[in-house]
Amino acid sequence: MHQPILLLAAAAALAAPAAATGASTTLDIDKLGYEIVHDVARRTILALDKDGQPLSLLLRIGNGQFLPPHGGGGPIRLLTVVSGTLTWGDGNIVDPAAERRLSPGSVVVLPAGGGEHWAAARDGDVLLQVVLVRGGSLTPTAAAQVTP
Repeated sequence: MHQPILLLAAAAALAAPAAATGASTTLDIDKLGYEIVHDVARRTILALDKDGQPLSLLLRIGNGQFLPPHGGGGPIRLLTVVSGTLTWGDGNIVDPAAERRLSPGSVVVLPAGGGEHWAAARDGDVLLQVVLVRGGSLTPTAAAQVTP
């Protein structure tokens, strides 16, 4: 009869430190180390996979900056516009008539091995969060919205 109580007490004692250390943390993204990519954007990697490859990163594009066509190949990438209005185009030839304006909350899916694209911050700074999906796939409801 005392054994179950002792087991519960031991489990509670083990869980208490975990609960105390399990608090969330807000990152100060201005204090993260950024590197320049595509000559004009700033990138910081937030998380790595077990092989040391990026899983999640932030990409900052300053007001008036343009990222020329890039990005052919690679894993599935999910880009979420966190702030600002992103100007986006697909292909390796810039066509302003084909650009789309994406507001905060917009999600862009680049399929694995996807083609080139370009991006710009034409009306203020833009912050993107990028998630790289290696060895995984989109859910059926997300995949249903992806143009083949």
